[in-house]
Formats: sequence, structure tokens, C-alpha cells
Amino acid sequence: MERNAEQNERVQSALLHKTQPLELTCEITLPDYRSEISRLLWVRPVILPPSKFIGGGRAELSGTVHYHILYVGPDGALYGAEHEESYALATPLELPADFDVNEGVCLTAQVVPDAVISRVVAPRKLSVRCRAHVHTGAWGTKQIAPRVTGPVEAREKAFRLCEAADCGRLLVGETEQLTLRDTLTVHPSEETAEKGDLRLIFAHGCVFFDETVCKTEGILCRGQAVITLLLCRENTGETDPAPVMLTHRIPFEKELTVEGMHTDAEGRVQGTVGAIRADVSEETLDLEVEVFLCPEGQTEEQAIVCKDLFSPGATARCQQVEEELWRPVICDNRSLHVSAERPLAEVGLPNGCELLLRLGEAEIREKSDEGGKTLLAGELRCHVLYRLAGEYGVCEATAPFRTVLEEPCDQVELTATVPECHADLTRDGAALHMDAEVQLALRGTRTDRVRMLQEAALTPTEAAARADLELCYPTGEDTLWAVAKRYGVAPDAVADANGISPDAPGAPGSLAGVRYLLIP
Repeated sequence: MERNAEQNERVQSALLHKTQPLELTCEITLPDYRSEISRLLWVRPVILPPSKFIGGGRAELSGTVHYHILYVGPDGALYGAEHEESYALATPLELPADFDVNEGVCLTAQVVPDAVISRVVAPRKLSVRCRAHVHTGAWGTKQIAPRVTGPVEAREKAFRLCEAADCGRLLVGETEQLTLRDTLTVHPSEETAEKGDLRLIFAHGCVFFDETVCKTEGILCRGQAVITLLLCRENTGETDPAPVMLTHRIPFEKELTVEGMHTDAEGRVQGTVGAIRADVSEETLDLEVEVFLCPEGQTEEQAIVCKDLFSPGATARCQQVEEELWRPVICDNRSLHVSAERPLAEVGLPNGCELLLRLGEAEIREKSDEGGKTLLAGELRCHVLYRLAGEYGVCEATAPFRTVLEEPCDQVELTATVPECHADLTRDGAALHMDAEVQLALRGTRTDRVRMLQEAALTPTEAAARADLELCYPTGEDTLWAVAKRYGVAPDAVADANGISPDAPGAPGSLAGVRYLLIP
């Protein structure tokens, strides 16, 4: 309420909700010191949060894509490589006339990879095409005060019927980068007599939040960067040693700046792991991990809505309109557990193989209402690297999942991440069992339709002569406002003359129990 006391009759309203495709294409050439590509296993993109710019009637987004490449070399061993590309996108964004140009536009953007097509075009060269979807939202401050025309004197004497309406305000902080460092010791296996040379093949990371706390002008988040590593030891004397997957968690705590945030608001943080650098020395890995954190918050406030007006000695021609005011419902980080089992034949996983690497991702595909609650239906995808008889292969297992939000939402915006996906062969070897922890960064809203005065034209009229005091017998449908407007008298003056409350003059019960009124 305090914010709108300063802003008068203004609300935050949506300017743009748009989802559009983004096609990313590039050619990746590995440096000469990298092994040649005998067989490509996968190319996985990680799209970092975009930088946002508004100007020239459009919203511009730009950012970076990290491609993680896993392949088999001519020697039959596994190798990994990384490549970085930039992306850019623009979408039209015009500010309507009833929006306040002095208030900054609040812009959100999320780029989600959809599918990757890649092929080897030379021993160290790849052609990659990545399809993504860009979800863009923009909010601006809209004037809801009615436009009143007519003589200045009539406008200055006008009485307004106003009420408070609940509405929401989105708060978006800038993306902040956090660099985490840690040292991981990798002990040789008991079966290996020699330590050998440690080699990092592949690294992947995501962010898991243990807690997010809303504070004044910010969000305090505590979490972990969950790093999945695929390692092998060379020169051990062992014939064809198998790579080993390790998962390492690096805790962090960071207070993110969000202007307008307060302790009664709700907030969420979306996290992305960018570059992962590892300095390998004997049995240790010195890790340096880039983490990008995007904070958002929602708060509820009240706007002053004008329902009607009149001016003594003037005729008011009023035009009303039904406006949509959005309300905050939910904004936080939540987790759920997904467990499923799939037959090996369905997954494409051969019997007797050894599982080496498991990476998970999740996507929410459907939202629906269920008995006053919000049902979210999605799919877990578990990407598996396996080895059989010295040959490497990849497959993908999927499993549907559902989760129910207790809150009813008209619109839900979210990201879904899978910090860890455990995959194991069942004892009989006929099925793949998956367990995953899925974390959702949720923001849900609902919409209320509020009827309000949009425009009023005042035309002076000759005041009719009447007695100093008149007697009015209100009907059962009359309100204090309706009677005051009929006689062209201030509602407060009618209330004072009759010893009744001037509060809520337009409420149906404002004249409850009143048989007659003295009109001053």
C-alpha cells in the first residue's frame, strides 16, 4: 500500500508474454592437441542466462552457449571437449500510451534447449544445430486513473468513488556470477596397483538450493553446485581400465540484490553452472566452477481503483472498462523425488553392460487445474553412458512424473533441474531403475478482473433551485454514493448530516437501517 500511495493509481501489468524458437548453428573445430573423433557420443548444450536490454522499441537478449562434447577417439578411449558460442535475439516491445514511460520496464527471459543435431564433418570438426525456446516476459507500470475531461472548475469539484484492489508486483534482480573453488582427492581403486595418471574426460554441473530467504532489498540463498565428473586413470598397467563417475558438491551462500524486495515477499532463484575448469595434479583436482544466479520476487500490494465520479453542477458521461489485475500466488524453490523403472529393451540398453555416467534433466510439459489445485505434469530424462565388451554407447530413458501445487494458479513459470540422477540395473538385469531429485524454481500467478472507470466527460448544467434541506427516502438498492450523486452533494456531507459512517459509500450496506436522509 505504501508503494501505491506514492504511485497514486498505477499497477504493474504485463506488456509481453511470448515464446519463440531460437535456432543456433555452429561449426566446432577441436584444437590439434585433442584426439580425433572416431565416434561422436553426444553434444550437450548449457545455455547461460541472457543479458537483457530494452531500447528502440524492442527487447534484446544475448548470451553464451557452452557445448559439452563426448566422443570416442581412434584408440577406443573416451574423450571430452568444450566449445563456447554466443547467441542473440530481439523481439518487438512497444510501450502503450497508458503506461508510465518514467517507470522502468521489468524484463524476464529464459532460454531452454530443446534438441541438438550434430555430425562429424572432419576428424576434428563438428557441425552442430541446437534448437531452443525463448520465453520472454515484460511488465510495465500502467496508469489506471480515469481520464477526466471538461471545465477545470468541474474537474476540481469532482467527487470520486474509490476502493482498494489487491494486485501484484514482480521484482527482478540482475544475474550475478559466483566463482566457486574446491579441491577433490581421487584415490586409486583397490584393484589398481599403480596410481597411474588421472585424466578428466567430462564435467557437468547444476545448482541445488537448500534455502532461499527474502530480505530487505535482496534474497539470501544457500545451496550447492553439484558437479558430475567422468574420470579415468591411464598408464596403470591395467588392460582397458573403465572410466569412473564421481559426484562432488560445493556449498555456497550468497545474498542477491533485488530492489524492492522485503521480508514479507516471496522469492525464487534460478541457477546455472557455466564453465568448469579442473587442474589435475596426481590424485587431486583443483576445481573452479562458474555459477550464475538469477533472483526474482513477488509481492502483493493494493492499488487505488476509481469506480465512479460526479461533479456538482455538471453531468458526467462515464465509460467503464474491465481490467485484469494479476495477483501473486507462489514464488519459491521446491524439490520432488522421481523414481521409475524401464525395461532394457525399451531403453535400448544391452544386457550385461556397465553403466558409467548418468545425467538427468526434467521438463514440465502440462499445467492443469485439479480440484482448486494446480497439477504439473512433466518428464524425467536420464542420459546414460555405458560400456559393453570395450565398446561405448549412449541411450536415454524417460519417465513421466506429476506434482500438485496446493495453490490454484492461472499461469506458472518455472525451470526444472536435476542435480543427480541415479541409474542402476536391477538384479535380474532386465530393467533400468532410475532415482532422481528434481528441483523446481516456481513462480505462479492468478488474474482478477476488476471493473473500473476509464473515462469521464463533464458537461456543466444549470443547477436546479432546491430547499436548503431536502428529505430523501432511499430504496433498498440505494447506496450513500448513489444518493449523493443524485443530489450532487458530497457523500461526506450527507453522512455528517445524518450521523452515519462515510466509509465505503458505494458498499451495498452503506445505508442499512436508514429510513430517510436529510440532504444538505
